[in-house]
Amino acid sequence: MANEIHIDYASGNTVYAVVRDGAGKVWYPAGQVFEDWGTSGRDADSYDISLSDKNGDRYVGDFDANISAGRYTIQAFLQAGANPADSDDLVGSDEMIWRGGRRLSVDKILANKALQNKVSGAIDYYDDDGQTVILTHTPTDDQSSITRTLS
Repeated sequence: MANEIHIDYASGNTVYAVVRDGAGKVWYPAGQVFEDWGTSGRDADSYDISLSDKNGDRYVGDFDANISAGRYTIQAFLQAGANPADSDDLVGSDEMIWRGGRRLSVDKILANKALQNKVSGAIDYYDDDGQTVILTHTPTDDQSSITRTLS
């Protein structure tokens, strides 16, 4: 896949992205690992993902296919100097649900097959292949509340 990262910012600049996991650790592309910012003296130049200016105030870049499925935050920075630096300004951010090879979106879930088990009430949402379950939603209720559990 390509161009999973989309950032809106004024065209004609140099904008790059970094990826953070739920614990706030940053993706280190060369090491293929999430780590604390600054591990072993690394800085923004070690964590940056280059973005291409597509004009019309849109920058795009590739999300590393080696990152495992999960929820991530993409941060975009305006590069001030010749290389990315820790002092560069944050200009945007985005949340992404990554399915290991592609970005998951709400319209993706709604457009594919879903089946409900009438005994348990669990609803399985399927990938494009119609075989792989990408989300299970199990609604339950009692006298005073309704609970939805995602897995």
